[in-house]
Amino acid sequence: MNISIAIEKFDPHVGGAERYCWDLAHFLATRGHDVEIVCMRAKDPEIQSIQIVPIRALNFPQGLRHLSFAVFHAVRTRNMPGSIHFCVGNTFLMDIYQPHGGVHPAWFSRETVRYRKPVRLLMRFLKRLSFKDVVQRGMEWWIYKITKPQVIAISAMVEDDIRNFFRYPQEMIDLIPNGIDLDKFCPENIAFRDEIRQRYGIGPDEFVFLFVAQNPRLKGYEILIDACIDLRDIPFKVLIVGPSNVPMREKADSLGDKVVFAGSVSDIQKVYPSCDCLVHPTYYDSCSLVVLESLASGTPVITTRSCGANMFVKGDMGHVLPSGDAHALSLAMRNTISSPKRIVGSNILKSHSKVFADVEEVMLRKDKIKRS
Repeated sequence: MNISIAIEKFDPHVGGAERYCWDLAHFLATRGHDVEIVCMRAKDPEIQSIQIVPIRALNFPQGLRHLSFAVFHAVRTRNMPGSIHFCVGNTFLMDIYQPHGGVHPAWFSRETVRYRKPVRLLMRFLKRLSFKDVVQRGMEWWIYKITKPQVIAISAMVEDDIRNFFRYPQEMIDLIPNGIDLDKFCPENIAFRDEIRQRYGIGPDEFVFLFVAQNPRLKGYEILIDACIDLRDIPFKVLIVGPSNVPMREKADSLGDKVVFAGSVSDIQKVYPSCDCLVHPTYYDSCSLVVLESLASGTPVITTRSCGANMFVKGDMGHVLPSGDAHALSLAMRNTISSPKRIVGSNILKSHSKVFADVEEVMLRKDKIKRS
């Protein structure tokens, strides 16, 4: 097949969607397909057969960047009728669409729950007026109402949102959740438990909750700290992995040494099984890799209904709660501390290669339809 992948930045170090497209492109190239990347900028691919097609879009503001990229991509796409066009967002024309960030109106309604009620309506009104929001809503409407591609949903939550918000036909949606490196993230990494705990000054028998986020506010940091304040009567630690700032540290001041800020971590695969439970009280996450990595590492998870990866949290694997509910979170954390420590696992998690093989199958099916 001739396959075109559209992504503004073809660089695995930029974000989740970018990493996904990078890995998918290299997987498809190893399978013998001709892969072309349409992008604004790119890191040199590791396989020389992958072709980079640069687009010179406008950089600022962000909404105009997305819009100009979509327009220039559409012009380029019209000259490639024999290719299967795959994209993860910010385009108008494609054969296969994988909304990696989820569904915009679903994100909008759930993300703004983090504001207190007197402010929430005002923030929603102001956000609706932003040019970026107008562009994103317009693009998404065009995709589902005009382009009508085959859609790959990365979680059951995203699949439900697509059908509920856009009345999209079920037969035009394939559910293919994210995959992870099951060799890298595994329960055997518990062998590093003592090393990791010594690194952060945590005792061998202390109960440790783990919070991992690049966007702490969206992922529920403030709700987590509120829940921890309710638990001050019992011993535990919370290890915070990711960026932090002065307001974050000030909010945790009353908890003293219960909260440990680790900053960036290069060996996160060792950290998951060294902790007793991942807490991911996110307001919106289409399919959190953090949750999948924790489960693959054998560590239970507490997350929310607004996290697409909650579809994998079953039975003794953890708890799924409403987002923004500090009381429910503190109860779940208290219950987890009082429960016997255990290693969990999920045999329904898939590796990267299996997920990309499923995506390839969708592409082959679409290619057959186009050629018939």
